[in-house]
Amino acid sequence: MEEWTDAFISSAQQELAAMVKDWQYDYGASDDECAAMLLWMVLRLKPDLNLDPQAFSAAAESATEDRKR
Repeated sequence: MEEWTDAFISSAQQELAAMVKDWQYDYGASDDECAAMLLWMVLRLKPDLNLDPQAFSAAAESATEDRKR
């Protein structure tokens, strides 16, 4: 497995964003629908994952602020 360097994470984020844009183009999916699909994929990979809704809120706020900059 490749080491999780900043470059690796950045590349993975770009690939994920491109995949979501493809879904939106191909299926007309909204951001919420894409987020639901990604969450479904995570839960399929790790069904016993304990997700903290507060963590999602904090991440969403951070991402929104990053987009404004």
